[in-house]
Amino acid sequence: MKTKLLFLILTLTTTFYVAAQYQTNVSSANEHYHDLNQVILNDGTDDIMVASNLFDPTMTNQVISLKRINQFGNVVWARKYDALPLVNARIFDIENRFDLVYITGSVDVSGIKRVFIAEIEAATGVVLNTQYYDIVSPNFNSRGLHIVYTESDADGDGFMDPGFVVSGFFSDCYNLDTTCNTNIGFVLRTDAALNFMWAVEVDALVPGTTADYDFVNRVTETNDGFFLTGSATGLNGSGLTQQGVLAHKIDFMGNPVWDNSYIFGNSQDVSVDAYYDAGSNEIYMLSNYSVTHYFAVTVFNNTTGVIDFTKSWYASASDLDRYGFTIMESLNSPNNLVIAGYDRDENWTTGGTSLFGQSNVFVYEFDKATGNPVGLNYQFLVPHTEPTGDEFNFWIGQMPLIYYPEMSFTYVNATGTVSDYFHVGYRRNTSASFTAAELYKTDATKRNLCDDLVLNINPIGISTFTIQVSSAFVPVFTSPLALNMNGYNYTEDVCDPILSTGDQEVETGVVFPNPVQDVLYTTFPEADSYIIYDVMGRKTSQGKLNASRAINVESLLRGVYFVTIANDSGQKQTFKFIKN
Repeated sequence: MKTKLLFLILTLTTTFYVAAQYQTNVSSANEHYHDLNQVILNDGTDDIMVASNLFDPTMTNQVISLKRINQFGNVVWARKYDALPLVNARIFDIENRFDLVYITGSVDVSGIKRVFIAEIEAATGVVLNTQYYDIVSPNFNSRGLHIVYTESDADGDGFMDPGFVVSGFFSDCYNLDTTCNTNIGFVLRTDAALNFMWAVEVDALVPGTTADYDFVNRVTETNDGFFLTGSATGLNGSGLTQQGVLAHKIDFMGNPVWDNSYIFGNSQDVSVDAYYDAGSNEIYMLSNYSVTHYFAVTVFNNTTGVIDFTKSWYASASDLDRYGFTIMESLNSPNNLVIAGYDRDENWTTGGTSLFGQSNVFVYEFDKATGNPVGLNYQFLVPHTEPTGDEFNFWIGQMPLIYYPEMSFTYVNATGTVSDYFHVGYRRNTSASFTAAELYKTDATKRNLCDDLVLNINPIGISTFTIQVSSAFVPVFTSPLALNMNGYNYTEDVCDPILSTGDQEVETGVVFPNPVQDVLYTTFPEADSYIIYDVMGRKTSQGKLNASRAINVESLLRGVYFVTIANDSGQKQTFKFIKN
């Protein structure tokens, strides 16, 4: 069902519901969406800009894609960008400054990949300024993975220098290859006109190794510098080469401040994002560990780099392979943070149909002091299989070794009366040949509109094995670049919650009948109590269950609801149902 038609129907029947949240997807014929990022526009509209690459069926050739999305999830405009006659232009991140957006990535110039930054008008998609940068030498391949706006003093003269910080890596090898002779992370600082100011390389020298994992993925600004996340090469306690967590601090002029990079797992470790808590002067670093198959949080003192092990933890659960991509403020409490990421693989049943999903979005809210979960946390269930053939495929191995797009953010309006989470994910239905971009807007309850399951996660303390990482200034050479813009055709589809209510959030127990008129029953073992929520996350009723496990819903208005059922052992399940 096309968006325009379905959106009209939903607007007429449940206007407040659609305005509050959405779950929609955008597809382009014969093309795969990949590397999805997003940013909210602070141009007075609160629209969203979604950045990605569009790949051909073989995942060999790609073009850059930008889509402007309004607060109802509708596409305002969509544009493609290439650098012809140069090839392989690819975007990895997007940033906003008023009515402009800035993107970074790489483009092939004379057979060498070069970092680029482009300035684009948010209202129209018109390209205003583009530069590419040779890091250290024109002989190195380089890519920009992350871009942030900053007003920090970059030259030490006591005045602000508005501009950008780009992080990434440069390499001997054209393609991403952790066995390449040289992989070195970098941080590039420019002014607002994209002119070069300074750059540093970030490297861990391990002689004689056959693997090199030195990459900078993200930059987090603190009150006195930039905290760098990514991965670093190190020797573990057995003297074997291993991918470790990058935890490196530089000041606003690029000078090294401290390093506390480490190894925890048994194969690959990588840090992917960080949140700076100005009140406590602490850095909450998000990492993924291969040994646990899960995400983790390490808390550093911003001034000294010392780890607070009483607040640091990794997630443990009965299943495996959920990896964090973004850490951000909670909309519910300043004492909480939220982690969003993707599940490597999930199987579930909806309406009697068995489904499989990769890169399913999950959202986990936790207490800063303990890591303990806060409220109900969810994973959004969407059919998808990651297309193979790309060097940055998320699931070539157990987890992404380096690149983690910014797939989520929080939003609070100017008056503080509206607060939402925004996420981007992927969809490829059983009948579809190509990957669509799945877009979500949820309220502070973190629940999406369609199929989901409840996450049950237990935080466990960590220990670390220190590895050494250093940084130093390097030269950069800048050249102008032409980026070409074109429109393209796309299709929008909306996830209709009325059509997907047969899902179960865990394998044990069901609720029936569904839809229901008067009395709802559950087969959840030893069911003891229940709480019913509406689609806005508001509690409508609760109570104890008798031997028949019957729940009277006669007084509920028509619509979609969620019931959380608990037993006397503390186990819970949440089910979706329709009240007729």
